Amino acid sequence: MNDIQKFQADIKRIIKHDRADNGGVYDGIRASRTIAELFVSSNKDCQGLAQSISELWLAKVTASKTPAEEPSEDNLSWLYDVQEFLDGTLSDDTVLTKADFSEFRDLINYEAEDLPVEMLTSMMNTIMDHDAL
Repeated sequence: MNDIQKFQADIKRIIKHDRADNGGVYDGIRASRTIAELFVSSNKDCQGLAQSISELWLAKVTASKTPAEEPSEDNLSWLYDVQEFLDGTLSDDTVLTKADFSEFRDLINYEAEDLPVEMLTSMMNTIMDHDAL
């Protein structure tokens, strides 16, 4: 099991346990907040950046027309791809848009001094590859 598979499995576990740990009542926003916390804690090398990205993701989730049913597969796919982006393993079939990469660029610029150089270089190269500089 690679890192992204573990991340996906942990998210599925969070969703399953939200219902089980709360008397069978699922709350999509509560589960999404827990997932956002997992995302931040999974990215110790760039926690400030991960915190900012998790806030973006939570804004997407809470803006949903059906927040109780969140996180949707689309929102999870976005978060999985962001995790791959941070890991430097983003595939070519990403759901991330040029606008997403532009937003990441701005967040990275703000956090640049706290990021490991290799990670910063990898992320900026990916942003450049997606014409978002």
